[in-house]
Amino acid sequence: MKRLAMLLLLFLAVSLFSLDPYFTEENVNSFIAELEENGFVVQQGVVYTWDLLDLFSKHLIPSCYGNNASNPYLAYFLPPAPGQTVPNTLPFTFRLREDEAIIFIGWTPPEVTYFSYVTFVMSKYLPGQSGRQRVLASVGDTINMTRIKTGESILPETAGTVFNAPTMIISTPDKNMDVLMRAAAAKVGFTQSLINTEPIPSNMLKLGLEQNCDELLTVIRLALFKNPEDKTYAQDPPLIVDGKLTVKPPYSHNYRGWVLRVTPTKPIEPDPFPTPSMIPRDTGDYSELDLKPTMDRLEEAIIKEYSNLKADALRTQRAVEISYMAIQNVTDVLGDSRDTIYIWTDPFLIGDDPDDFAIVFGPVHSLTGKSTYSNFTVYTDDLVKDLLPVESKILYGFASVHSEHSVESKLGLIGSAERFLPDDPNAKYFYVWKVARSNPDNEDYCLLIPEPTSERLTYNNLRIAFRAYVNPETGVGPSYEEVLMDKVIHFSLDK
Repeated sequence: MKRLAMLLLLFLAVSLFSLDPYFTEENVNSFIAELEENGFVVQQGVVYTWDLLDLFSKHLIPSCYGNNASNPYLAYFLPPAPGQTVPNTLPFTFRLREDEAIIFIGWTPPEVTYFSYVTFVMSKYLPGQSGRQRVLASVGDTINMTRIKTGESILPETAGTVFNAPTMIISTPDKNMDVLMRAAAAKVGFTQSLINTEPIPSNMLKLGLEQNCDELLTVIRLALFKNPEDKTYAQDPPLIVDGKLTVKPPYSHNYRGWVLRVTPTKPIEPDPFPTPSMIPRDTGDYSELDLKPTMDRLEEAIIKEYSNLKADALRTQRAVEISYMAIQNVTDVLGDSRDTIYIWTDPFLIGDDPDDFAIVFGPVHSLTGKSTYSNFTVYTDDLVKDLLPVESKILYGFASVHSEHSVESKLGLIGSAERFLPDDPNAKYFYVWKVARSNPDNEDYCLLIPEPTSERLTYNNLRIAFRAYVNPETGVGPSYEEVLMDKVIHFSLDK
């Protein structure tokens, strides 16, 4: 019955979206035919749920890559290029020729706080090393909700927005390939104003189909659906059932749209995109740092509140380095995005005693104007036991608290600090939450560490990470130098 309901939902979604005047089965097929008539091989991929916990639990991946808890991901699943003999490492990674294009034709998500599309270097080959090295570094700025080009939203409730809106995204390393794809789109009547280009910087990468070439990955990030019923947009049946991959070529489109791999059969004159210029994070506005005296008083009040316990302040620091440095150094940056900051603590332990807990506090960056939304996420920093002696961290974000819940709900960041600074008007810009294994007094603003849901999961060593997504002024993440850093204090019985 559950599967039947899911299929019915998908059918209704496809029926709804097919009413859109821009993209229909007929005109997308016309676009494909136009490309084929001009000497291109067109293969279909699919946009599918990228459920990191499920993939980790079923032993397909060695880590959860520092996922943002409660926020779903989608990924492109693509067939191999014509003539490709080297298999891709994972079902969602792909190699790319310097003259190819990957095209998404479909609809943006329902209304969310944040969405973006971006390609990553998943892994690189290192001569003299055993196996491939994970990098997971983005190849440039995302195409996010602040700068994506779309047509008119197809639903009345999101009219005038970029949600539920037709869009086309061309990801390619070559300018001439981009021109040819746009020309074919224009010929079949697709509006140019809704077409986006994601330049793949071939000068920074090693593209091609050989063993020593980079593997890529394209991900759609989503955060905080405004309508809870819209969560189905990010839900698909499991990728692996009874140890077998259920989603594999030949792919077909779904209600999110089409993904096409376009490969020329005859040479085109190469004109590679240069490495793209990044949108500056800096605004010159350091006003959030003027709130540091309030944060210092908040820290003092927290320590005073729990003065019967031992207080250990945990160091918070930048979690990952810059993408282009990571690509050059072959460093793992866990699927970074320039749309946010990444700050986290050193690892620590929380015991079962009710007097052993962490207090997490800091500015609500969305209230100071530095972000659209912000959150903190609790991770397991444990090693994956079944991979030892090879070391891989689980890095599963299993719980988070964000800035979008109302004050009245007592479920979000906002309104949680005033109890510590009741007479300070700046307290409204801050939050204070407890992270613990139990809550015997049923306190508000207490996040509990759950029981593991997979045999591969353990919640012993922990980290807490902080994100602040999209400065409204720039459309990318805030500058690290312009934000006041969140903090964590670990309290325990003095031994």
